[in-house]
Amino acid sequence: MDNGKWFCSKCRESRVRQLEEKLEAALLQIQELKELNASLEEKLRAATVGDAAQLIVQAPTARKPILVIGDSIVRHVGNVNKHMDVVCLPGIRTEQLRRYVENRDLGTPDTEIIHVGTNDLRRRNPDFVMGDMGDLVMKAQVKFPKAKIYISGILRSRGIPWRRVDVVNRMHEWVAQRRNVFFVDPNSWLQDGDFGRDGLHLNRSGSTKLGGLFSRIGGPKLPATDS
Repeated sequence: MDNGKWFCSKCRESRVRQLEEKLEAALLQIQELKELNASLEEKLRAATVGDAAQLIVQAPTARKPILVIGDSIVRHVGNVNKHMDVVCLPGIRTEQLRRYVENRDLGTPDTEIIHVGTNDLRRRNPDFVMGDMGDLVMKAQVKFPKAKIYISGILRSRGIPWRRVDVVNRMHEWVAQRRNVFFVDPNSWLQDGDFGRDGLHLNRSGSTKLGGLFSRIGGPKLPATDS
């Protein structure tokens, strides 16, 4: 019996060592995958900014009084107003947009509307998002010293907790107050039916409403429309 107990004990010890070795190997593999993922994300960020010109859905041609610049949410808002230029950069984040604004000729609009942040919320702490927005607004103020600048709040959409969206929007409003620019929250203008099937992007109705809001806040400096 003593020999049997001793043998069972050795078996258990051997099994534990095997499991520990497998666990260690798995942890090493996870770390390698994390490092690979970080490397791929960095390459993607570089590609997004480096090839941003290829991602523009609507780019300024003849310069117009209102400039809207942001992520894919603003894709179709320019259809509402012929006096509005829209630069749409799908997937872009706030820090990337700052670099884009810094390095591109975007004219001299009377009103600039910034709509970005949805893609930040999935990856970054809200405090960092607020800091990035502050840097972006400062760069916009240098780039467009005579423009009236608006921060457009992040939309409450499917897949992102509304509480998180509201926290970041309050931070963006604080940035606007500190930098002496304006903040507008589009969520009060939109309803559930204004979103597409993915629950994130706007459908035609939603784009029309958002474009109408942007036209309204940029309206005082618009030239008279043709009758």
